[in-house]
Amino acid sequence: MARTHGVIQIEKVYRSLPLWLAREYLESIGGRVVREDLVQGDAWHVELHDAPDFEIGALRVGQIRVVFQADAESIHNVIAAFEKKALRAGG
Repeated sequence: MARTHGVIQIEKVYRSLPLWLAREYLESIGGRVVREDLVQGDAWHVELHDAPDFEIGALRVGQIRVVFQADAESIHNVIAAFEKKALRAGG
């Protein structure tokens, strides 16, 4: 977790979640797509990046890196709302 001028940044990696679906989830919690890799809410913004596949033996799973940025009051709320959708099948 990094903090810059009252803004907190938390970076997380999610497996088996495509970028397009992560963008949809962020839109559904109040964000608007600014760029393909950036979604902005009222008090937050999130960057979406491809990450190298997770590999263990013959198993390969896609990953994305998600960088949340918000003030201290908003950061945990936006992560919780996103993860509620992202960590259950079907959003």
